[in-house]
Amino acid sequence: MNALQIVLMVLSWVFILGAILPSFRITHWSVRNFDFIRVQLIPIKLLILIVSLFVLDQESTLSMVTMVTLLIALLYQIKIIFPYLSLFNKKKWPNTKSNTISIISSNVLQENDNCDKLIALVKEHQPDILLTLESNAKWEKALKSIEEYYPSTKKIALENRYGMHFYTKLKVKQLTAHFLISEEFPSIEAHLEDCEGNDFIFWGVHPPPPSPTEEETSKKKDAELMKVAKRVAKYELPTLVIGDFNNVTWSRSSKAFAKASNLTDPRIGYGLCSTFPVNNKLMRFPLDLLFYSDGIEINKLQRMSDIGSDHFPLHSQFTIISEELKNSKSLSEEEKEEAEETIKDGEEEAQEEKAS
Repeated sequence: MNALQIVLMVLSWVFILGAILPSFRITHWSVRNFDFIRVQLIPIKLLILIVSLFVLDQESTLSMVTMVTLLIALLYQIKIIFPYLSLFNKKKWPNTKSNTISIISSNVLQENDNCDKLIALVKEHQPDILLTLESNAKWEKALKSIEEYYPSTKKIALENRYGMHFYTKLKVKQLTAHFLISEEFPSIEAHLEDCEGNDFIFWGVHPPPPSPTEEETSKKKDAELMKVAKRVAKYELPTLVIGDFNNVTWSRSSKAFAKASNLTDPRIGYGLCSTFPVNNKLMRFPLDLLFYSDGIEINKLQRMSDIGSDHFPLHSQFTIISEELKNSKSLSEEEKEEAEETIKDGEEEAQEEKAS
């Protein structure tokens, strides 16, 4: 076996494992990060497969097993991504109604000094709700210029890249900051009323990502999202959860969150709407997510212009069409047990870090 054949074999098995392992409950960042680049890996795997057909020994059992397994991994990758590809699922957003509510959710990047770019977007689009993530004291001071438009606010200025600020024009019935896993990572819950008197619940989230520079595993992220899901599942009002999930929409944990919370992912059938990273179009994927319940109709979901952050802001419009919730799927006993284990693992990791 020559050097090129060895390289092809090694790459094939790395990408085979990279396609399969994220589908299991493995939380280490080295596995979870393969989930983020599933779209980008499709053409790479296809190229390796084509080259392998000409370079690898067709009479070798190992070569044939490798190529067949790589083909299966490629098809599996396509199967995961396919529901989100607007090219093949040509759905159109419902028409905007008179009581449509608009949201801008933006991870501003704490070090970003171009505050005026986001402020200009807000003044141009006049969203009913603005959620900022990674916003610290500097950003809080800059955003004072828009407070004349937003009578209700919740400000959590942190210097750890997990600050969060909430602004709304809507009537607020309850506005609460939560620290579900750690005092480092806030989330915001708002009970709101639209212009026609319809009540609904809003959650803004920003759990920590698994990465070599932040969290070694996804345990805390998964636990925080599952805690939110459990609360949302008990609500009797339409609910929307939005923010930087540090998770892609097709991941195992995103799907578990949607199922546990009885929420729907609006990207299915409408497109990826990738928001991160700004500076690398080829490696871009959807990190800023939105999930919604029965009683809510999504009218728009789009990426906005660059504000100097590493994330694009996410702009969405939705309408409360009913306060009655019809879709209520119960989890199996196995799924309930896994949800509890997910929360327990994340809480234990947070406590261990606090004690160290």
